[in-house]
Amino acid sequence: MALLAEGILKLHWDQSIPVNVAHIVRQMGVRLQLQPDLPASAVLSIATDNQAHIALQSSLPSVHQRYVVAHALAHVALHHLRPGMTQAIHISTDFRLDFGLRHMAEANDFALRLLLPEVALRYAVQTMQARNWEELAHAFAVPTLFIKQRMADVQLDLPRATPRHLRGFTIDLEP
Repeated sequence: MALLAEGILKLHWDQSIPVNVAHIVRQMGVRLQLQPDLPASAVLSIATDNQAHIALQSSLPSVHQRYVVAHALAHVALHHLRPGMTQAIHISTDFRLDFGLRHMAEANDFALRLLLPEVALRYAVQTMQARNWEELAHAFAVPTLFIKQRMADVQLDLPRATPRHLRGFTIDLEP
């Protein structure tokens, strides 16, 4: 699964941050359509000719839309649906998923790898010296929760703030 997400990034990612998920979807030949009144965050369908189609709830906030599209794309890339099948994708506003369902956990992992490529995350932390999770979340256009999860996955920590010494006192600037 990790190799598949990395392969898709290698083929279709333009190296920009935030990752242009819509561009990747187009490059993979998946149809994406915004719809105002869906009963779910998105509806993924695979036609009998194997054409994938993602109908996305247009009223979702942009950060939510990006994750839902990446999540739906994961189901396509991981072949969770066969031709002729349709699946409603429900992603709550706090991004909680039922990790008891293997395909949901796999799609989440894939989506995070797609939205937060390890090389870009490492560059932001180590070279650009990102100061906090919120700064990274803004740069990658994802919730802070995803930054924390992905950094744990790749065993990456934010650098600790350098303490300042004032008249014999040490003030730790860490929140």
